[in-house]
Amino acid sequence: MADNKYPENYLEHYIVSFSSTGQTPDKIGFENLARLYIDIEGSGTFSELVKEIQLIKENDDWSYFDEIVRDFEIKDLSTNKLKEMADVAITVFMEMT
Repeated sequence: MADNKYPENYLEHYIVSFSSTGQTPDKIGFENLARLYIDIEGSGTFSELVKEIQLIKENDDWSYFDEIVRDFEIKDLSTNKLKEMADVAITVFMEMT
């Protein structure tokens, strides 16, 4: 279902990036992740990530991404932490525009 809605998998990639960069699951860690992601992927890709996050929020599709967290065995990333990660990404994006 969600695969069709989010074919580019920006948030999935962002979640995996979180797990591989050693960031902490808090506001500071999520801000660091956002800035690192921009440095590596570029602001255009980050903009697309934020658009996808906004769509996920509108559709309330967090449960799909909970499955990804479980599949990749990422600790400390509950639904609330995923939402916080997403909100921090939006905030960082708004600060750079």
